Amino acid sequence: MGIEFLSTSKAVELYAKLALETQGNTETFSRKWKDIVSERSEQAITQDVNEDDILPKKIIGAIEDTLRTDRVFSQFSPVFNIEPGSLIIDPNENADGAWGHTINVEKKVQTLALESRDIFPKAIYKLQRLDHMTYLKGGALVSYVLEELPKYVLQRISQAILVGGVKNEDSTAFTAIRPIIGDTLATKTTLAKNYDGQALKERLITDIASLDADNPTVFISPNAWAKLALTGDAWSVAMFTGNLDLGGKLVRTNRLPEKNPIVIVDTDSYLIGFSGSGIETLSSFVINTNSQVIESRAYVAGSLKAPNKAIYAEVLA
Repeated sequence: MGIEFLSTSKAVELYAKLALETQGNTETFSRKWKDIVSERSEQAITQDVNEDDILPKKIIGAIEDTLRTDRVFSQFSPVFNIEPGSLIIDPNENADGAWGHTINVEKKVQTLALESRDIFPKAIYKLQRLDHMTYLKGGALVSYVLEELPKYVLQRISQAILVGGVKNEDSTAFTAIRPIIGDTLATKTTLAKNYDGQALKERLITDIASLDADNPTVFISPNAWAKLALTGDAWSVAMFTGNLDLGGKLVRTNRLPEKNPIVIVDTDSYLIGFSGSGIETLSSFVINTNSQVIESRAYVAGSLKAPNKAIYAEVLA
């Protein structure tokens, strides 16, 4: 099915340009792309063919590479095509669980105090102006649109998940993603102001052991990472090499402030959802500046789903 053409850089160039030209009109895009594949591959492509089967191979690789290169985002499992609604949470872990029943004994009633969180995806975007002559050079356009521009969006999403602080264009807070740091469902622990690698190691051991997670992910700031590395003991070596039985994949990231040098989370217990299929890119031509405006954006929402699934440390003043 046009495999040779789909493996070429020209396929990527034509695909990207068509995606921008059709301005998000999926019906027009799908029809025109199938026509292009038919023409270039000299093989008829009927309109009922699944579009996923005729994606340029280099586009698939570029998208996967972009997602993989973000250290934070790649640890989570996003959900696509979510609808706005509510997430119902029991904020207090139910210690009783379920009971067995003795004949003729009155059953024990358990009362739940549930919390409702709105899940309403909102836009995080990067809007960039390109000189129109650069836009017309397919190779540069493809590289920028598929690799560089979405990285900025992923960086902001990752920041929003861990620590928040993402701003809208009017300086108000972006609140569609609830950060782990400061969430009432997360547990806060502390570190002394001048903590060293030994104190950090002890904090990590205690926090990982107390978390209700089989395979927690430990996000750690660069400074804390260096302090842990300098201890040089067997535990720290095991942590860095991923051979620690306590669990915990170690992910170094500069998105954590030194005030909160570690976040430990069961990433399966954090909902990160996109309306649609994830990051999309649109474009328009600005005639008075002879430039092309390209926007990479994602409508996204996120929140922890349960208590005792995340811990963050705060350094005392």
